[in-house]
Amino acid sequence: MITTSEVPEKGTPWLVGVMVFAFALTPLLGYAAQLGFAPLMALVGLLVLPVMGKPRAPTAPALILLLLAIWAAFSMKWSPAAPPPGSLKDYGDVEKVTAVKLFLQLALYGAAVAAVLRLTAHGADRVATVMGFGVLALAVLVGVDALIGASIFQQLRVLTGDPIRPDLAKVKISIGCYVMAVLFWPAAAALARRGRRVAVGLLLAGVVTASLLSSADSCLVALAAGGVVWGLVKGLGKMGGRLLTAAVAVPFVVAPIAVLWAIQSGFWGWLHGLVPPSWDARLNIWAFAADRIQDHPFRGWGLDASRTFGDAIPLHTHNAQLQLWLELGAVGAALAGAFFCWLAHGVTRAAETDRGPAAMSGAALTSYLVIGALSFGVWQEWWIAVGALAIVACVAVRKSSGEYGGEWVELSPVS
Repeated sequence: MITTSEVPEKGTPWLVGVMVFAFALTPLLGYAAQLGFAPLMALVGLLVLPVMGKPRAPTAPALILLLLAIWAAFSMKWSPAAPPPGSLKDYGDVEKVTAVKLFLQLALYGAAVAAVLRLTAHGADRVATVMGFGVLALAVLVGVDALIGASIFQQLRVLTGDPIRPDLAKVKISIGCYVMAVLFWPAAAALARRGRRVAVGLLLAGVVTASLLSSADSCLVALAAGGVVWGLVKGLGKMGGRLLTAAVAVPFVVAPIAVLWAIQSGFWGWLHGLVPPSWDARLNIWAFAADRIQDHPFRGWGLDASRTFGDAIPLHTHNAQLQLWLELGAVGAALAGAFFCWLAHGVTRAAETDRGPAAMSGAALTSYLVIGALSFGVWQEWWIAVGALAIVACVAVRKSSGEYGGEWVELSPVS
């Protein structure tokens, strides 16, 4: 166990200020401008780089992500979504290419995660406090607005000269539920550590209310799954972490095989008769993706190929594991799976010394993966940024106790 020094390192006040700035903006972005998490995390990365010191060799998870980005870029050689030769004429054109953005995200989001690892216990405590109350404010705001039919959001849009229909307003505020479902765990831990148990209850009520009223079903599933993992790690310690690691690994290995088996056995058809239209559409997308994966199981169809199948796959597969298999094949699925298993293994190691923070981290990881398996595309910048922000939040809570064992290792070559 490494005891955090009480003597601030050079640049620590600046790092604390940057992290506080990020979490102070979280309620605003989570409520009204979720896409803004991508530029926010990029800005955080840029702001911390000047005080991060000399670069050093990437650690294991950073190397895994680097290899994934390289393989994704290489797959553009055969991807039907590759930009035509000569179409990349300026920086704006290049910046829109997913392969380029992956390298930028790795560098900038990784720098943000590396920065929080340098905080002292006192600095981390300040960051965790702002994070906890910021997520609470977001939950209260979204929960109240969901109760009144997104009226607040509609009024804000009227004031900005961009009115929106009530049904679309409900959809817009529902996206904030996904942010809350992931950040709920570190926020609840930060508030509970300060004895704010009523605030934790209010936080949970806000997240659940908003998710129910805005039909954000996958958020409820994510919270439930996160709660199960929290209980396993809290109750079983290392064994709970090992079960989490296995649960994380299995979908990355068997996702397409499981779907194809379910179709052939008739289980898929049985599910079609039970689920509502939105989930029925997901079943169709997953079945189509699993079938296409058989064409190129090792290399995949290429980065962003999901966007080229027309109505069969609207933009992405709504399942991270299937999208990785479809676009990057077994290679990409294995690399992504290895990264998330590494994070789950960190939960196992953390459970050796402190089950509470380990359970928090495991639950946040689970919620993020569950939502990724049901709702968003793998390469959506804002969703990747929320994942990086969740790691920052979990590390801040861990370090605020005054001790940190290094289980959540740096994700960036910058340190």
